[in-house]
Amino acid sequence: MSFLALLTSYPGLLPSILIGVLLVFWLLTIVGLLDLDNFGPDWLGGSDDADVDGLPEMLLTLGLDRLPFSIVISGVAFYWWLLTMLAAALLLPILPLPVWLSGTLVLLVALVAAVLLASVSLRPLKPVFIVQENVTRESAIGRRCRILTLSVEDNFGQAEVEMGSGTRLTLQVYAAQPNRLARDSAAVVLEFDPQRKRYLVAELESV
Repeated sequence: MSFLALLTSYPGLLPSILIGVLLVFWLLTIVGLLDLDNFGPDWLGGSDDADVDGLPEMLLTLGLDRLPFSIVISGVAFYWWLLTMLAAALLLPILPLPVWLSGTLVLLVALVAAVLLASVSLRPLKPVFIVQENVTRESAIGRRCRILTLSVEDNFGQAEVEMGSGTRLTLQVYAAQPNRLARDSAAVVLEFDPQRKRYLVAELESV
């Protein structure tokens, strides 16, 4: 069976659709039309004393509790797609079962394996997000930043802050409306809003 046939037939079609949606999401994120925190529920625990009581128990068990939803779902989707495609190519032709039944079994087993593989491969990324939140809350306020998204709204926006020694951090930000903030605009970080989990920024007036 050709690769295109695997992509467009059951069971490979389902994870392929999910991968396609996620590719569109990441492309929109790269060009600045979306940011990570606006996708899915907020599963990111920013610091060691963060309240994790409301997190799904499975996330805590798998060690994915301090990773953004977009990272977790992308990792699981990738492994689900990969394992399903491999099984569809290698196992389905030799299984003595109807296609709908064998395909369903492949999807379920591949999903369980994908979650476990994502847990192992994504867990090392946790310190990246924990350190960023700890550092930025203490030292980002008052610093100059560069806007990364095409606009900054009341609950949308990303900015990059130079922390010194070559360290750059990406912050989730918001700004009062209306404003002229756009991609590559210079702004200043004013304060952190713990409820929004975002930093208030304002346009940096040119001298």
